[in-house]
Amino acid sequence: MYIYSNTAAKLLFVKTEKAFDSYRVLDKDGKEIACTLMGTKKVDDGFLTTLDAENLELWSVDSPVLYTFEANGEAQRFGHMSLKTFQNKQVLLNDAPIYLRGHIRGITAHEHPNLTGLSNYEAALKNIRQAKKYGFNLVRFHSTVPTEDFMRAADELGFLVHMEIGFAYDYDSEGHKKNLSMNNEKWVEVITKYRNHPSLAICCIGNEMHNSGRYPQVHALYKLGKELAPNKLFIDNSGWGEYDRSSADLYAQHIAYFFPYAHHADMFDVDTPWLFNGSTYEVPFETQASGKGADAKAVRKITPIRPTISHEAIHYIDIPDYAAMNAKFDAFAEKVGEEYLKEHEIKKPKYLTEIPKLIERKGLGSYMDDYYRCSKAFKELGMKVFWERLRLSSLCGYEMLQFADCFKYENKNGLVDFFDDDKGYDPEWVKKSNSDLVLLCDMKAPYCYEGETVALEVYASDFLPKAEIIGTLTVKFGDEVIYKGENFVLAGGLQKLVSLEVTAKKVGATEITAQFASGGGCADNSWKFWVYPKVEIKAAPELNLKDGAVKELLSKGSEKSDVYVTDALNAELFEKLENGQTAILLYEHLSERNTWQMQGALERFKPCIWDRGSNLGGVIKNKKVLDAAQNELFDLNMQPLLEAGYKVNLDDVPFAVSEHVIGADKPVRDRMKGLVAKIKDFLDTDTLRKFSHLFSVKIGEGQLIVCTFNLNDVANPVVANLIKVLFDSPEALYSDKEISKDEFIAYLEKTNAEGIRKEDVMNHFWEIDNKLVEDTLFWEEAQVDLSKMEESGK
Repeated sequence: MYIYSNTAAKLLFVKTEKAFDSYRVLDKDGKEIACTLMGTKKVDDGFLTTLDAENLELWSVDSPVLYTFEANGEAQRFGHMSLKTFQNKQVLLNDAPIYLRGHIRGITAHEHPNLTGLSNYEAALKNIRQAKKYGFNLVRFHSTVPTEDFMRAADELGFLVHMEIGFAYDYDSEGHKKNLSMNNEKWVEVITKYRNHPSLAICCIGNEMHNSGRYPQVHALYKLGKELAPNKLFIDNSGWGEYDRSSADLYAQHIAYFFPYAHHADMFDVDTPWLFNGSTYEVPFETQASGKGADAKAVRKITPIRPTISHEAIHYIDIPDYAAMNAKFDAFAEKVGEEYLKEHEIKKPKYLTEIPKLIERKGLGSYMDDYYRCSKAFKELGMKVFWERLRLSSLCGYEMLQFADCFKYENKNGLVDFFDDDKGYDPEWVKKSNSDLVLLCDMKAPYCYEGETVALEVYASDFLPKAEIIGTLTVKFGDEVIYKGENFVLAGGLQKLVSLEVTAKKVGATEITAQFASGGGCADNSWKFWVYPKVEIKAAPELNLKDGAVKELLSKGSEKSDVYVTDALNAELFEKLENGQTAILLYEHLSERNTWQMQGALERFKPCIWDRGSNLGGVIKNKKVLDAAQNELFDLNMQPLLEAGYKVNLDDVPFAVSEHVIGADKPVRDRMKGLVAKIKDFLDTDTLRKFSHLFSVKIGEGQLIVCTFNLNDVANPVVANLIKVLFDSPEALYSDKEISKDEFIAYLEKTNAEGIRKEDVMNHFWEIDNKLVEDTLFWEEAQVDLSKMEESGK
């Protein structure tokens, strides 16, 4: 028996092998609901009966109403619901637009076992309730099919499910991928088994199949799926595909590797992600024409023909409290006992024992509280920016990697831990950016000089079940109301509400807040904003800098200073220090001007993604710098200082320094080191490196101040205020830690003799920051043959 609906026409369809003379439709309490028989007809695989569904309530994520249909001695639970898409713009649930806010679980890399101590059904209920609490309405089961227990729970709680039924590769004798292999029997079996679940939203063939629209067997599976379950959505693959293929109702596209801020703020609006697989019609995207009257170059704009969601999005990690995690796991294991652990295949993950050993071995104990705080804060700003930039685009949703921490791997992507328990992220704060109605603020940058006028625009992204509401919009700058407008009518979707020009009069960190209040409720949101004083750099220090904005600025100082400023780590620097001068080294990692290099890395202002990157935020420890920056933990205002700057790795420095700004590194191994070099251990040189962006040490009678921030944009308010501290108040950065010149140089000689370590393969791609995802050329340059790696995707 298969039951599906046309909710717009208020019809219920029941397909059975045999015709039936009598039937009943029962609600959850067993009360019979009148559904008038409108007709029965013979079809190829049985009989199709049409019923009047006027008296049925809709099943939705907000109101998951369930019924039971009884006929021919069978009973089938169902929900009166429908799913479809409209053009390339919207996904429609029960004929109304829905914004898909999904997360990912499924294969081992993204999964956690049942750690509730209860049944699998109860574990599913807990997981779904937690996800809904944070504003999610969809889960993607990556390369897997969920259990009946999970589907039952999703039906009852109102949660949509994207399942991936699977494809495989055939391999040649040398182990290289050859052909795609489809399993039609499994496709039919799974769809037939699960299609009566109202929670089943998307059936997908599999993960990250390139050029999916070019395979006849893919089109055949898509057609077969639509015949088997006309009220479900079908995707040929999650991650790739041509922009104009007809083998999917919805596209899930790789769009998530940049960070949608500053120079990548438009990442959801460009057509770059579609260039990987191009067009099924092989039309060139760039053409040139030459004639008597004009020469022309044309670049064709790629616009997907189906609604699109962001594939594997927001996979930002944080650093957990390993002591607390171990204690919690040990208490759980003792409570449930060995039999439960064995039944559910639960063993303590290796990282829970190995990373604490690494922390102790590297002497990082005193850093961990700061690392916990700053990584959480940096993850929060990353999620908020991603969610809100996405809502400002034409995309219709995303699937987050992931909601709950995984178990086998150390990547802590979750908003909740692997027990599905909260781990410090406020659900109400999350829902301000992750719910049906979200207020958005678009501005060039979240900072300005005192007295400067900034332009900002406030939007509503409205996907309420009943979108059309009337209310009052109030916008505040700090505590002051700067705009209040009544009788705003929200029409649904993305809507600009008001444009503002704001002149900031008061120095300091503040917030812009917006509230939309109506009789049916209220939505609000807030955005940090920093107002900086205009500064004049007075110092005129001794300079040894290559030409640039910093050199030009310091050349104009009015007060001669005996401070030595250089961007070269060389013998001259140490001579100045030995003579008792204060020296500021604007260190550029791997610069040719350096005689010696320090271990370190190129910095990017973007969160770590899964196993890529080295920026998990940072902490400003120096009060003078903190006052200038106006925040202790790295935030959006730090972008001009961090982007394309550097950071020094102090792991191997054999003496103490005063660390004024510290950066947190990820507690994660590089995937390719395990796959290629077969190194599975946590290495001190790769994990939780002790980064510093600003530190100092006394050398002889001189003070060495090392700064790795990007100071090139001297007109930027944040940069200018840090420059003011560095060069007009260097004494605020003096250190009581002392080392001799010879000892420092000996450390540099040893470091350079041993070799400067390059970033691992995945980190290197992250720091290049020029492509949405690794392409063939990148892997060739990295000398990695992915064709021999079945599991290279995870």
